Amino acid sequence: MQIPQAKFNIGQVVRHKHFGFRGVIFEVDFEYALDEAWYQEACKALHNIGQPSIEKQQPFYHILTDGSEHESYVSEQNLEYANTDQPVQHKGIDRWFSVDYSGEYKPRFSIN
Repeated sequence: MQIPQAKFNIGQVVRHKHFGFRGVIFEVDFEYALDEAWYQEACKALHNIGQPSIEKQQPFYHILTDGSEHESYVSEQNLEYANTDQPVQHKGIDRWFSVDYSGEYKPRFSIN
């Protein structure tokens, strides 16, 4: 059995390739873990902009979405590194992270 690997890490700032929003990752699922209704809606949204459906057998990231009170759930295929040092503005940042002197997000909880 192949052990899945995630391209992005908890505390990393990423950007959605197609919708442009960015945020900081606070949790990772190594494959799709939400309900089928959410999956169908996400595939439909991507299809509407000419993008392929989402493969379920890949990492999915829980993201504190910048400039919002919402959290996002995004497949690895739809993320890229955010090329900015601008801080993420989200009310959940302090719950999940401490921010060090260089602006990096350090998890408040140990990851096992």
